Amino acid sequence: MVDNEETGVIQRLLSVGKLQIYKYIIYFVWVVNFIFTCADVYIYYFILKDHMGCWNCLFRSYMIIALTVNVLMVPLLIVGFIFIYSNLSGEIRIYATVLFLATWLQMMLTILFAQQYQIVGDVLRIWMNHKSLEFYERRCQCCGVLGPDDYKLSDLNIPKSCYKNGSEMEEDLYRSGCFTHSIKPSSPIIQVISFVIQYVLVICIKVFLIILLRSKTQRTSMWSERRAEMFGSVKN
Repeated sequence: MVDNEETGVIQRLLSVGKLQIYKYIIYFVWVVNFIFTCADVYIYYFILKDHMGCWNCLFRSYMIIALTVNVLMVPLLIVGFIFIYSNLSGEIRIYATVLFLATWLQMMLTILFAQQYQIVGDVLRIWMNHKSLEFYERRCQCCGVLGPDDYKLSDLNIPKSCYKNGSEMEEDLYRSGCFTHSIKPSSPIIQVISFVIQYVLVICIKVFLIILLRSKTQRTSMWSERRAEMFGSVKN
């Protein structure tokens, strides 16, 4: 009986030790992930701010989605920290699934932003709604949809945004239309590192959950054995 109790105590100490080690690992990964998530918010905010002047652009809508997802990740990470600290196995199981889905969405957005964005759809939409193409004309150094003749055919004055530095000099006029241009993506290194670390966090949480559940099972079985031994000794 003594040997069984000693074995049970040793197993319990080992289980508690594993839980503590994985907790520290999760805390470290959590801190790194939190820092990179804040960096993502910072990057997406300034990209969105740079595109706010573009009327009804899809790229701006994508940035709003990306910024919203990363902003929501901040309270989600904080909630997860509380669950891990409190050893709430049921909540951790649900949380790990939600975090995995959020990470998958971040990965899809990162892949999307790593591609060249063709502005033809935005240019046609802006032109058809009689809005200014100034945003793309200045950014892409282009003029009109197919060229400066678009303004002449529509009896419109060629805007300053069609000229280099807004000089309105004939030699500084951009000849190419915005129809053929695209926005080159910035290097998504921070975003890639962010969702990779987040995947590592998900894996660590899953492993922690397995150890936590085994630990609780061991405690339950040890308590059941102890009760059985106590009741058996009373009957004898």
